[in-house]
Amino acid sequence: MQRAEEMELILIIICVLAIYIPVIAVISLMRALFSIRKGKAYVKEKFRDTFFHFFFELINPFNWIL
Repeated sequence: MQRAEEMELILIIICVLAIYIPVIAVISLMRALFSIRKGKAYVKEKFRDTFFHFFFELINPFNWIL
């Protein structure tokens, strides 16, 4: 019985990642496209900064409790 609960938890984590990572990629892409006038390097920097900011919020264990 405990094994099934562990598998459910792993499945929930995988589903959350499968939904959350594309969502933060789209948000980062939109933010990068709004800054396209400032140059290609600036667009890449904005995408990377936004993506990693959201991604690190995902792996922050304090957010899992709340």
